[in-house]
Amino acid sequence: MGKIYSGDGWIIKVHCDDHPPIHAHVMHADGKASVAIDGSVINSGVPAKVMAEATRWILDNPAVVEAEWTKMNDPRKR
Repeated sequence: MGKIYSGDGWIIKVHCDDHPPIHAHVMHADGKASVAIDGSVINSGVPAKVMAEATRWILDNPAVVEAEWTKMNDPRKR
């Protein structure tokens, strides 16, 4: 898993061999969530404040998420 950001008690990762759409995983002690680069919440299991902060980061940095997702999910680059 490629960690791309650390927040206050939470991290954003991209998994390999993952499904579309391009998205990132938010990991927190109280749960996890998935957010697409357009800000769509695929699933949410983290506190609302964490979800808002992580979604804002993803919306502000879609190129970072997309580059890591493409790297981790392109079999030609493994």
